[in-house]
Amino acid sequence: MNNQKIKHLVSSCSLVVLLSLLTGCDNTDYKTRIQKENDNINPNGNRAICLAVGEIYKDMYPYTIHYLEGEINPKDPYDKIAANNEVNLKLSLYAKEGLFTEELVGYDGDKPLYRYDLTDEGRKYLDKKWWGGTNFCFGKVVVEKILEIDHQLKNMPMVYFSYHMENVPNWIKNPEIYRLYPGYGSMEAAVTGNELAEGTHYYSKKSDGTLKLRTGESGRYVL
Repeated sequence: MNNQKIKHLVSSCSLVVLLSLLTGCDNTDYKTRIQKENDNINPNGNRAICLAVGEIYKDMYPYTIHYLEGEINPKDPYDKIAANNEVNLKLSLYAKEGLFTEELVGYDGDKPLYRYDLTDEGRKYLDKKWWGGTNFCFGKVVVEKILEIDHQLKNMPMVYFSYHMENVPNWIKNPEIYRLYPGYGSMEAAVTGNELAEGTHYYSKKSDGTLKLRTGESGRYVL
């Protein structure tokens, strides 16, 4: 290789490095990395999402619903009455999908009291850790495309991507259920498959320059 070619090669390499420094160019294969990260968190492909039913623990089954009434304390940020009503509704909806048995056991005034227990089908999706009570888990994230790599925060890149979800049971496709979980913005896209869902992985850069995942898509608990 003659001197002119060597100079041209060095100049080209220097230009690439300079552009990388100026533009924050990131050559990481994020599609492969994000897929591996999701699979590491969710090796069996059945718990990308865990949906909270309520603070009902193992020793509370069979569980009989109750009703709360009274004035709401305006200084209390937690509306206990609304939360209790939501648990009762979730139990009823999941029972219709076969995850609970439902038995009428009496009345509180004119309000029916139902007793619920987990079915074999319900136990298939039950999160055995009982984090926050009863949670049903499902799904595997499959990365489709990297949409954007955001380097606005120094040493804390954010990677936006599209994905579809596999291992989605029929019960979560009921809009009466997934619309109860507004905390998960892409729930509808993820569970119906009508369009690609979008997710974000948040990273921090370690002292040696490598990236550490701070928050990922799989393994989420949704209240």
